[in-house]
Amino acid sequence: MDKKKLWHTFTHSGKVEDYLRYRGIVVTPRATDSVVEEESGYGKRPETASDDRRPDSAGL
Repeated sequence: MDKKKLWHTFTHSGKVEDYLRYRGIVVTPRATDSVVEEESGYGKRPETASDDRRPDSAGL
């Protein structure tokens, strides 16, 4: 892509990524974009079949 088209793209989007492309800096996806954080604390996670076998299970 030529510099004018890259600049035009940046001025319309306002995205930092577009400005970095205009400047010739290679933009790569962040490694954490596809990582799902594990929720902490009991009760904030989905229940599984093994939860019914726990001694503190309320599913009787």
